[in-house]
Amino acid sequence: MRNQFTDSPTDVQSKLRSAKSLCLDLLLPKAEILDICDQIGHEYRDRIYNPMIVVWMFITQVLSKDHSCQQAVTRLNARRVAHGLAKVSSLTTAYCKARCRLPEELFEQLLAWTSCRCEQVTNESWLFHDRIVEMVDGWTVMMADSDENQKEYPQMTGQKRGCGFPIARMIGVFSLATGAINHTAIGPYKGKQTGETSLLRTVIDRILPGRILLADRYYANFWLLAAGEMRGIDLVARAHHLRKVDFRRGLKQGYLDQVVGYLKPQRPKWMSEEEYAKFPSLILVRHLKYKVEQKGFRSREITLATTLLKAEAYPAEDLASLYGRRWNVELHIRSLKTQMQMDHLRCKSPQMVRKEIHCHMIGYNLVRAAMLASALKFKMNPSQLSFTGAMQAIEEFASSLRVGAGRRDQQWDSLLEIISELRVGNRPGQQEKREIKRRPKTYRLMTCPRNPNRNRYATAA
Repeated sequence: MRNQFTDSPTDVQSKLRSAKSLCLDLLLPKAEILDICDQIGHEYRDRIYNPMIVVWMFITQVLSKDHSCQQAVTRLNARRVAHGLAKVSSLTTAYCKARCRLPEELFEQLLAWTSCRCEQVTNESWLFHDRIVEMVDGWTVMMADSDENQKEYPQMTGQKRGCGFPIARMIGVFSLATGAINHTAIGPYKGKQTGETSLLRTVIDRILPGRILLADRYYANFWLLAAGEMRGIDLVARAHHLRKVDFRRGLKQGYLDQVVGYLKPQRPKWMSEEEYAKFPSLILVRHLKYKVEQKGFRSREITLATTLLKAEAYPAEDLASLYGRRWNVELHIRSLKTQMQMDHLRCKSPQMVRKEIHCHMIGYNLVRAAMLASALKFKMNPSQLSFTGAMQAIEEFASSLRVGAGRRDQQWDSLLEIISELRVGNRPGQQEKREIKRRPKTYRLMTCPRNPNRNRYATAA
């Protein structure tokens, strides 16, 4: 990544306007939502809870500290009263039914729209050798314990019925330059074709040719390396732990830098014969090894596997530095699960769970857009800015925008300035144990469903 900004002042102003438009389009009810509904053929009636209002309420709901539907309805009433309109009922029934009526495709299109808008704001100095890098990784989420959720996303098999929560596995494809999430896939936690690599295969066609995919060693198998090569995508990952790497063989390109061939394995059970025939019988993969030395820590040797074969164009030092930034994807996932509270979802049906997930990611991209605008304006790198601080600042400024306080341009400029001041600390190599000081409450763990317990205690009383 280069440190100098290469965009002209005109380009910077254009990108700032694009980021501002994206944030205001989602912080306030905008007609773009209705345009997407028309594109996907979703019919609706123009009433209080129309798609434009419901999507706005849903996004602001996941961005707030309190994710309850009650606060979302109260927020709508505050806005209506501020604009001289009559308030609606404080009951959440109408809002919840309106959310159910919206199609999942609407939220998928909105996520793609926000990721595209974030990419348009990208500065060339944030790229790797003038190429866009995307990072992939997986995580799990839990959801409300309902029969519908249990049927599609069963709980862990070691838990008793009624004592656990439905759990799903997800992957996300994030942009290294902007931090925005571009693609996502979700499936059951356990079962055939539910692993991270299987989920990646469902969205790999959406990754544009010419991009670089950054991943951990779990993804460095023949099928993903070959699939990326067939689609014009290069993969940079740590070599798979089951593959023996011998630097005495292969085409030497430097010290501990070689090009070897991966032979096509036997056809796996999940792959059809037609799909198997499309894969080449041999692919070329570059292996390189480097040592990570840090004061106070033991030295580590890391071996990378990549389809970026040319050592002149992509030196080993640059690839080692690129892989070192893969940890950013872990920080982005932490922002989604911890700061945005996506680790445990509230909705009670699989369709609504997927909508809730997409709303979290749309809201996440909205925060990223504001961070990008701030980084562009003050000539910084987005990774220097605090996601939590930006999300808190957006929530506070959004309240004044909703009530129509005026001076929107001045408020936007102040928001960007505040975000630029909320930076993350420079703590290279910091390592802390996963331990907590505050002791948890010593309640017994649930070993049987709660309803039988209630009946038993009532009988005993």
